[in-house]
Amino acid sequence: MRINKLYSLLTLLLLTKSISAQPFYNGSAIQDSLNLLSSLVWQQKADSARVLNNNVFFRKFQSALESAQSIAFPFDSVNGITRVASEDGEIRIFTWNIPFSDGTNKYFGFIQLLRENPVLIPLVSTYSNPADFTTKQLTTQEWYGALYYQLIQVKIGKKMAYTLLGWDGYTSNSNRKLIDILYIDDNGNVVLGMPVFKTEKGIRSRVVLEYAEKANMLLRYDYQTIRIEKRKKIKKEKAWLIVMDRLVPMDPSMEGFRNYYVPAGDIYDGFIFRDGYWVLVEDIDVANKVQMKKM
Repeated sequence: MRINKLYSLLTLLLLTKSISAQPFYNGSAIQDSLNLLSSLVWQQKADSARVLNNNVFFRKFQSALESAQSIAFPFDSVNGITRVASEDGEIRIFTWNIPFSDGTNKYFGFIQLLRENPVLIPLVSTYSNPADFTTKQLTTQEWYGALYYQLIQVKIGKKMAYTLLGWDGYTSNSNRKLIDILYIDDNGNVVLGMPVFKTEKGIRSRVVLEYAEKANMLLRYDYQTIRIEKRKKIKKEKAWLIVMDRLVPMDPSMEGFRNYYVPAGDIYDGFIFRDGYWVLVEDIDVANKVQMKKM
């Protein structure tokens, strides 16, 4: 046990020195070092050891991304990291998690604003998810934590808004998929959430979908067919939209207990972008039913 701990410590020290001693910005070498540091996090069995090793990884990743030269390197192959980037080349987001022995997760990440002098914003999950979670707009200091796997760029009014699809291993009994929006306010601050989701429960700032731990829910941006009712006639239209499984309780007696909700299997809903809003559309004809892997 002592030998393993000593090996881990020596490896951390060597990798730390390797990253900090780069004579020029060698993105590939830095990414290789980050991969080894990330692997050390996942090799640890104790929660405290994972946190300790992640602290080292976090600092080294932060140091790598703070360099102006980092914007030319994708960092798209770092172990355990999800990466999304906007089409306009203005923003990219890196996220990852540490799973704990009690079934919960701690989330970390960075938002990088890709300017001449890039701005790096660290993300550490701190938000406690109260009852107003779907209606509240949040700062990066109030991040709820998620692994973002898709980014959709839209314009809302005069603002460029980045719609994020994410996964959260919420509890030991349930997971969540989230649809959120990130934008830069007039003061240059990053804001999470915007009241532009038209749902059956009214307008929301984000959409949160909780479901059973063992289930596998579909949520992706895709080109599909929707039905539109006009003058009592049903018209079909092809469109880009966020497609999602409709979640239903395993048994009618479990209504309201979200950790017992699973995909219906043959019913799909979605959100289509119309006039500055993401509008709920029900009963989508899914032609390309490719299930996303559980993250």
